[in-house]
Amino acid sequence: MLKIFNTQLNGIFKKIDAQEVELDIASRLLAQAVVGEGNIWVKGFGDLKYLEEYIVNSNESLPDSKVWITDTVVDKTDRVIVMAETYNEDVVEFVTALEVSDIDYVLICNAHENIQSMNFIDLSTPRAIVPSEDFSRIITPHAMAMNYIYYVIYANMKEMLDEA
Repeated sequence: MLKIFNTQLNGIFKKIDAQEVELDIASRLLAQAVVGEGNIWVKGFGDLKYLEEYIVNSNESLPDSKVWITDTVVDKTDRVIVMAETYNEDVVEFVTALEVSDIDYVLICNAHENIQSMNFIDLSTPRAIVPSEDFSRIITPHAMAMNYIYYVIYANMKEMLDEA
């Protein structure tokens, strides 16, 4: 089981790595908030909501980042990271509100035919990855994929901001 899990995870990480340009653009977009004296707001949906606090409060947190709360007021210097397993109705409603307010954001979720966001990163975890004895599959590593994406963005931003 461990070998299958490892192989499948490596496949997910390679799919994320193939989005190098998108990851770089996302990092630059978020770094603009820091340089422009704005905030990076972090909003998670579903299980990825649990990563909000980590991204904002860990030893390797994004600079000037805050957890999005219901009454958050944003302006054009701010940026938003939107994390979700799926592009569902709640996510659509949230990003539509950002677009109406002309707020730049990075959307990270599994690909969906209706996604038209300019700054989109595919989470690459559309289904469980490890087969079980009854032929079903278990372990859908959304959080691991999101954490990997986060660290790529974090490292890119750190490099950019250190050069500024």
